[in-house]
Amino acid sequence: MTPGPLVIFLQRGGWEERYQAVTLGVTAAAFGEPVTLALFFEPLRLWVAGRFDEGAPESAAAARVASLRETLDEARRELGLRVVACDTAIRLAGFEPEAIQGALDAVETLPALWRAARDGRGLTL
Repeated sequence: MTPGPLVIFLQRGGWEERYQAVTLGVTAAAFGEPVTLALFFEPLRLWVAGRFDEGAPESAAAARVASLRETLDEARRELGLRVVACDTAIRLAGFEPEAIQGALDAVETLPALWRAARDGRGLTL
């Protein structure tokens, strides 16, 4: 039986929450599970601005933690992990959906994300 999708709703802007979302998402994708990382608020702003790694503690370098952005980009290419946002979240972050579509794999509706999480698993960070 194929597991349902994992939808990670990432709304908190701290590096620790971004790290947790990336590592959980990439791990699930590496096991062949469909993964969608839905960005909201500060994580969405940081992603679009190319600053998703911002705020990493010194201990991250000492622990040899790879770039979160590079890790996600590789998982998107190699494992099918998707990075998305909903139209309203995009507007609340101060962007127009048409202007940032290239930064995302898709603009999803919140009901579509909710249905995917209901049919699989949803995590909120």
